[in-house]
Amino acid sequence: MKDFVTFLLTKVYNSKSISDEIVAIALDKTVADVQYHFSNLSTSEIESRIKSNSNELAVFLFRLGNELHLNNLEELKPQIHWLLKELCSCEIYFNNTIDVGFYIIHGQGTVVGSRNTIGKGFIIHQGCTIGHKKNGSGNGNRIGDNVTMYCNSSIIGELIIGDNSIIGAHVLVVNDLHSNMIVTADLNHKKKAN
Repeated sequence: MKDFVTFLLTKVYNSKSISDEIVAIALDKTVADVQYHFSNLSTSEIESRIKSNSNELAVFLFRLGNELHLNNLEELKPQIHWLLKELCSCEIYFNNTIDVGFYIIHGQGTVVGSRNTIGKGFIIHQGCTIGHKKNGSGNGNRIGDNVTMYCNSSIIGELIIGDNSIIGAHVLVVNDLHSNMIVTADLNHKKKAN
């Protein structure tokens, strides 16, 4: 993967190299994310999917940028941020805490703002937004385990989204959700999942 990251960095103006160790950690975390949902995929298959700009590339770039953030390598983060926007058309702040099982499906237009805490098995689709009511303030959202956001849905505020919640397409969530809730665009109808 180091050669692939080196190749990606050739696309960035005045790029700076990233250590093999950081790249390896990001890859290991990405493999764990993908295998959380697709246990039959091998590490080499996941690497191939990253290199072919499948859904896994955005996850890998987030994990790489997040690892730079965790290691206080601030000067290296902007180039990964640029690659995530340029190659995957999404923006995910690296100061988010996202547990294992993070997966992005068609990430174009997806924005995950800063300072969110997200549990295991989180799946997000294209056009989704997780953000704040005011820029630069607040603690972010707390999203539980095994939450799914379908296309063009949004979570805005400092909300608590319970485990196993499903947020349907085109839904704006501005209030906390209990665990096992399904919210649909049909007048933001909420119901308990079976």
